[in-house]
Amino acid sequence: MTLSNSLFHLNFTQLSKRALQGIFLALLLFSILLLIIGEVESWIYIPMFTVSIGGACGGIFFHLISENWFAKSNYKFLINAACALVFLIGFWLSLVFGLAQVGLWN
Repeated sequence: MTLSNSLFHLNFTQLSKRALQGIFLALLLFSILLLIIGEVESWIYIPMFTVSIGGACGGIFFHLISENWFAKSNYKFLINAACALVFLIGFWLSLVFGLAQVGLWN
């Protein structure tokens, strides 16, 4: 299913693919962080859920910015670097929010 406008062409299958890739990448970063910490307890599910949501938002942001609005730009590397920075900031904020909900972040 697609949605077309004069500004962008939105393909929902591609959008959901980017959201799933963002979730996978966020959970991969989160699991690396858990391997460094070494403890896995029952409280970990809430930060895992919030990190998944943050990763999905980062994937959707990447799709909207990189593949719709600036698809024909000459500055593809800078756009991808900015999208990666926004993804990492969203990952960090969602991780902090999840840890604050379980009482491990003051």
